[in-house]
Formats: sequence, C-alpha cells, structure tokens
Amino acid sequence: MVDRSEALDRDDAFAVTELADGSGWKLEVHIAGVADVVPLGSAADATAFLRRESKYLSRRTVPMLGRDTEQAATLTEIAARSTLRVQAALSADGIVSGVSVDRGRVPAGRCVAVDHAQITEILGSVDDPLHKCVKAANDAAQVLLQGRRRSGAFALYDLTHGWRSTEEGGIAPIPSDVRTVGYVIVQEMMIAANEAIAMWCVREDLPVLFRNHRSAVTAGSTEDLAAEVAVAMTDPVLFEKLRSRLQSSFRAATYAPTVHGHHGLRLAAYTHATSPLRRVSDLITQRVIFAHLDSAPAPYTTEQLGNLAVDINRRIAADREEKAAHFKALDRKVTAQVVAAGELEGLDSKRWAKVLAAATTRDPIGEVVTELRRRMKADEVTVTTIVTLLDAPESWAPIRSEVFDWASQSHPEFGPSVVSMWLQAHPDLPKPEIDSDHRGPSHTPVYAARLRVGDVRGPWATAGSKKRAEQDAAWGLTQAIAAGESHPEADSPLRDEPQAVPLSTTHAGIRARPASARNGDSDSVQAAKQRERAHKNPIAWVLSHAQHHGHPSPQWAVTVEGAAHAPVFTCEVRYRDHTATGRGTTKTQAKTAAAEYLIDSLLDEASPAQSHP
Repeated sequence: MVDRSEALDRDDAFAVTELADGSGWKLEVHIAGVADVVPLGSAADATAFLRRESKYLSRRTVPMLGRDTEQAATLTEIAARSTLRVQAALSADGIVSGVSVDRGRVPAGRCVAVDHAQITEILGSVDDPLHKCVKAANDAAQVLLQGRRRSGAFALYDLTHGWRSTEEGGIAPIPSDVRTVGYVIVQEMMIAANEAIAMWCVREDLPVLFRNHRSAVTAGSTEDLAAEVAVAMTDPVLFEKLRSRLQSSFRAATYAPTVHGHHGLRLAAYTHATSPLRRVSDLITQRVIFAHLDSAPAPYTTEQLGNLAVDINRRIAADREEKAAHFKALDRKVTAQVVAAGELEGLDSKRWAKVLAAATTRDPIGEVVTELRRRMKADEVTVTTIVTLLDAPESWAPIRSEVFDWASQSHPEFGPSVVSMWLQAHPDLPKPEIDSDHRGPSHTPVYAARLRVGDVRGPWATAGSKKRAEQDAAWGLTQAIAAGESHPEADSPLRDEPQAVPLSTTHAGIRARPASARNGDSDSVQAAKQRERAHKNPIAWVLSHAQHHGHPSPQWAVTVEGAAHAPVFTCEVRYRDHTATGRGTTKTQAKTAAAEYLIDSLLDEASPAQSHP
C-alpha cells in the first residue's frame, strides 16, 4: 500500500511479480471492499452521497464516510479485509491480457504500508525484502506509461517541477511530499485497474458509472502539447497561461451508465473504481460489481444509475465554477491592493503579468503605464507582456504602440513567440502561414516573408537572413492584429514573376508555404515534400542524416547573451563542410533554428554552406 505515512484511508494495495521467463509481469490489485461495510440506504451511505467525496483541506480532512466507517473499511496491516480483486498479465510490449475481476480477501499481516519516499529507498536497496516486488512494479508501470503515450495519450509526470497531466488533458500540481517514482507507480497501476474493470463490465454487459471523456474541438495533437509544455516549463508566466488555456479548452469528463470512451486517456472504456473510500462514484460501481459477482439483485436500475450520474456531474461542475470564481476574486483583490499601494516596480514577472492582465480589462491606469515604460527602459518587457497588450482594448493603443515599436527593434526574436503565444490563447483560430521568397547569390541573399492568420494578413518584410525576415514578418502581423486591419494582397517585393520556394517551418511552429508554385514540376514537388518532412523535426533529421550516411555527428555550440530575465541563445552547428547558426529565446529554439538552416544547406545542392545569423 503506497500512500502518505499519515494516511487513514487506504483504498488499494497491489502486488507485481515478474514472470520467470522475463516476458512480462503478473499484476494483482486489491481495492477495499467498502460496499460490504456501507449497506445501501444506511446512514453511512447517506453521508457518502451528501459529501460526494473526501475533502482534503490544508489543516484537516473531512472523510466522505465519516471516520468510524472509514476505519472499518480501510485496508490495514493489522486486520483482514474483504476486497474487489483485479488480476491481469502485462507483456513486455505493454499488452494487458487475462483480466479477471472477483471478490478477494487480504489477511491480517499481508499488506505492507509504505510512503512515497520509501519507494525510492527500496528501489535503491537490493537487500530490502520489498525490493524485488517494488522493482517489478516500477518496471511494469513504465511499460504501462509508454504504452499510453504510444496510443496518443498526453501522459506527463514532471517530478522535478512537480506537475502531472490530468485524465482530461489538463496540468495539475503534484504535492511535494509524494513527488517520487512511487507516485508514478501508483497512478499507472490504478489507471490500468480502472480500465481493466471497465472493460470487464463491458464484457459482462454490466452498467456501472463509466467515466467518459470527449475531445475538445480545439484540442491539438499530444505531440504538439508535449512540445509546448517542454518550452513553457522554462517560463513560469507562459506555463501558467498554458495551464489556463488547457483548463478552459478541455471538456470535463463525466459519469454515465453507458460507455462512450475516454479521449484524454485514449481508452475505449474507463471507470472510477479504485477509491471507494474517497469517491461515491467508486462506491456505487463497486456495489454493482459485488451484486453481480454474488448473483444478487442489482442495487440500482439503469435509470437510477443515469440519475445518479447526472447528479454527480452537476455537483462536480458547480464545485469547479465556485472554485474558479473564488480564485479570480482573490486575484482581483490582490491586484487592486498592489496597484493602490504603488508597489509595481518590485513585482516579479508572474505577479506583474497578473496585474497587467487585470489592468487591461479597463482603461489605462497611470501607474501601470508608467511601470510599462520603466520596464521598457530596463529591458524587462517579456513576451507575456506583449501578448497581454495585444488583446487590450483600443484605449491602450498609444502605450501598446510604444511597447511594440521598442520590442520589434530591441527584440526581433520575440516576434514568432508573440504570435505563437497569442494563438495559444485563441485556439479557435487557424494555424498561421508564411509566404516566403528569396533571391540573390548565396553570399549576399535577400529574403522576404509575410505572415497571415485567418483573414488577417501582415506586410511583406525583407532581410539579409531568412530568420530575420520571418521575425519581422511576425511583428508585422502582430501590428496588423493590434490595429484590426489586414494588409492588401501583394506579390513578393523581390521579384516581378513569382517562382516556387521550398516549404519550411519556423521554430515557433509556423507552417510556411511558397509564394507560388509551378504545376507539373514533379522534381520540385518531391524536393519540397522532402524539405517539409525534414523541417517537422529538424534536430532529429540532422542526427538521422549523419547516422544513415555514416558521417561524424554534428557538433553543436550554444552561447547566451542578454539580461538574465531575457536571454538570447545562439547555436552554431557544424556538420561535414556545412555551418549554420540559429538564435532564440531558449536553447531549444536556437538549436532548432540552426538545424533548420543546416537542412536548407544540405538539401540545396546548388548553394554552398553558409551561416545565417
């Protein structure tokens, strides 16, 4: 049993055994038989429905069942308990088979209680009597996790920063005292058990409270989301905005007596059954399963289960709305106090972002405008500040124009990030497209770029490097968005007759397209497709190219300049006789940009190696 050392409500215990031939593991999960202790219609049952779930407050816990009933049902080291038992086999390639669900019993002295920190210690000590079982559980959990990721689920455990993915596709904190591999083991075991129980119920044609989840219309791929999270982890303000966006865009999972699948977990069927001490939905499902196993009358009709599901869903939604309203009100109160006290200069970037976001919901406040100008002079303006001003009302136009003019000159590299971050807050908009063009010899090239999003088109921008042209084009689009005006359609300023330009992708995830394309040129089309595939994952493509052709690996060199709060990274990559340079606000962006330029050099046989500042 893995839980906090002070836990009084232990719902589950598990045992994992590695098969002798090394082909996989045997999984066994026991769930406290709460339905045997809480009869239908009893006082404890009424309390459970009234409270719906246990409340874990900062200073105390309010148990769903009441403390006495909870202690009569909780799994413990010192007393025998009836259980709902789930058994299955897990292969080394992540296939779960041979699922059985039945009544179980855990004798006194059979369970061992350990906390999350002890799991790490046990894994590190081969002499510990629990080492073999815990190591098998850890290995099995990692296989389950990788299998979920392969199926397309967004499965995140960041034990360093303390974040995890929720079943609905959001991001939630991991409490500091459970931030170990033990947490991952428990989560993966319980997800596997809940899926196994749900699929067993489907096979038995048994209606329980299934957990259903549909995808949001604006939901992107889990690969894109994982990349966004990786970048946002280095910027607390951006990370909070990403969390907020996910919170507002995902659909809430709901309970129902029918199966509709779980999109967030990428499972055909799912239920909540592993926490009957803490959630009334789990108790209801266990009560239905026990009656089925005992060949007893069903405790609820399908109609009653449907009504219970509707009631639970309604109460969960109400709690979420109340909680969100509470934190919004608290944030507004703190922001107002900070502005009134004139303490804006001492705010960190996260609090300043909240103050500015609150201020831009109304006409400009003198103190806030003054602080904006001070932060410009001190070079403390961030991408988050620019995006907030982009969505501000027209009354903010004068100071917005000042900030944008300054940022586009002082930090052109911010441009693509501004567009990307702004689109994160507007997921209903289409992905941006770039019209691109270039001319001139390789030693003195001239590039042109123009960026568009939906019906808004920015102006053409020209520069001596492709990256700078794209950065300036992003700023042009930003200005167009702020002004609410689209620039007129116009051909590339570099040529009279449009010619085909290979496809490419910027480090900000902006999909590029040629200024025009010639029909019937199959070689050009094939080359363009090859270039487009390479730009989807530039770093991996470069490494693969070296490995495939037997060349020495590329050599990367990264340097950083600028203020600590607004660093600019420069990456130079050398590969055979090619050299390319990229810049960005993170090491990954710089490395990706350098890889993009290297790809262009490698795929363009007519152009010698060149550096792109």
